[in-house]
Amino acid sequence: MAKPRVIITTDLECDDMNSLIHLCLYLNEFETEGIVYTSSQFHFNGDGVHTLGEVTPNYRCQGLLETEGHIGYPHPDPEAKDLMAYRPFEEGWIENLIRNEYAEAYPYLSQNAEGFPTPEEILSKIVYGNYEFEGDIRFDTEGSMLIERCILDEREDPLYLESWGGVNTIVRALLSIYERFSDTADWEMILRKVVDKVRVLGVWGGQGQDNSWLDADIFGKFPGIQCLRSDFGYVSFMSARTAQEDVLPMLKGNFMYPHFKIGHGPLMAKYGLYGDGTVYEGEADKYQFGLTTTLNWSYDNMPEFHFDQYDVLGEGDSGTYIPLMSFGLRGLEDYRYGTLMGTIHVETDANGRQMMADMGNMVKRVPRVNPFLKAYHEDFAARANWCVKSYAECNHNPSVLVAPEDLDLFVKPGETVTLQAMVEDERPYAAKWWLYGDGCLYDGDLEKAAEGVGTSACMPMEDAAGDDTSCINAAFTVPADAKPGDFFNLILTVKNEDENPMTSYGQIIVHVEA
Repeated sequence: MAKPRVIITTDLECDDMNSLIHLCLYLNEFETEGIVYTSSQFHFNGDGVHTLGEVTPNYRCQGLLETEGHIGYPHPDPEAKDLMAYRPFEEGWIENLIRNEYAEAYPYLSQNAEGFPTPEEILSKIVYGNYEFEGDIRFDTEGSMLIERCILDEREDPLYLESWGGVNTIVRALLSIYERFSDTADWEMILRKVVDKVRVLGVWGGQGQDNSWLDADIFGKFPGIQCLRSDFGYVSFMSARTAQEDVLPMLKGNFMYPHFKIGHGPLMAKYGLYGDGTVYEGEADKYQFGLTTTLNWSYDNMPEFHFDQYDVLGEGDSGTYIPLMSFGLRGLEDYRYGTLMGTIHVETDANGRQMMADMGNMVKRVPRVNPFLKAYHEDFAARANWCVKSYAECNHNPSVLVAPEDLDLFVKPGETVTLQAMVEDERPYAAKWWLYGDGCLYDGDLEKAAEGVGTSACMPMEDAAGDDTSCINAAFTVPADAKPGDFFNLILTVKNEDENPMTSYGQIIVHVEA
């Protein structure tokens, strides 16, 4: 499968910084077309002339109520209209990260996996978008023109546009396309190109971290354009207190500090944790999380939250790119099949907020636990070693291969099928086939259906092949009450043995025929 083609737009919030550092360890998994500075309701650098209210009357910025006062229920600060800048981010931070910390890690990263771009390649793709004010779409910028060029080029594969801050630079690119072509004979062709190609992440219900998507009526101008959202995010500011049970211990300081922050080179040393001493240039005092272990949003009915030193600070935006990585999962082939962040939902109009509220009715089995999250965090910890160690000193993902003819099996209710995949790894591993219920289409008893997966062929860790390629088989019996058009999602999880284990997957979809 081709690497996902992505453009990232970021307001460089401290959690965005962590998302970028994290992304550096996975850049070999993507075709990165650009990394674009943009603005948001939380960060904008101003132009030295105008105020926020002059540029964006319909703003969402909470202003000094957020940083120095009490917001109560979240709402814009009426006085924010006079701001000429707000919590300005450090211009040049991304370039310096790539030129310095990533450059030091690159010789090791490129030993451990093929496909890591050179620092020079990444630097050539860092540009500035519409970053002066929240929701600023006044004019084309280097960032918006990059997005526009990629949308209009001859390639037909999806272009994933990631909004890590405001969506305004993406909106400016789309508006420029609309203004150029909407009154021409080419419009229907251009509209179809945009709708077929563009996938926006970080926007739902028409909301990014500004109002520009709805204000510009992007859904109306580009009917059918897709915004994507997965079941789960990665880690947030609150995750060291609220994460799912199997992952929570790995987000505490006694795991994060030795496995990420210390002893893994300058790139990971820059990864922010609560109370780690980091100072964020331009940030308000209350959000200097490197100097505090307290989180206070200044909202009614929300107390201060206290963390331990070196607890995970969060990556609010990594959840936009993690679902795009396969590791053997087929969620980009069909969004119902599932990704590392669960199944993907598609929005093509402004009803996303109501859609999320109604998700329990729309999807019969709303997942509460991400079955892939723990393995992914372990993978991230293993890749942290890639920043400072040679290939021979590091762990790597097992190789899992499902034959092309076995990826989709077509059977009748009551039939039993054989599940088969080839596995290879230099280390002992555990392998198990299981039914991914949240990725199935079936109205019956999924727990009972899962009992139809024969597990006797699953290889326990102590018996796993070390150097040999092994065939991992299992059987699945399709429930007798399954209907034509139903499908069952069978996943082989292969996890190797290491202090920082790594996991790969194989996935077979069993389709029910009449």
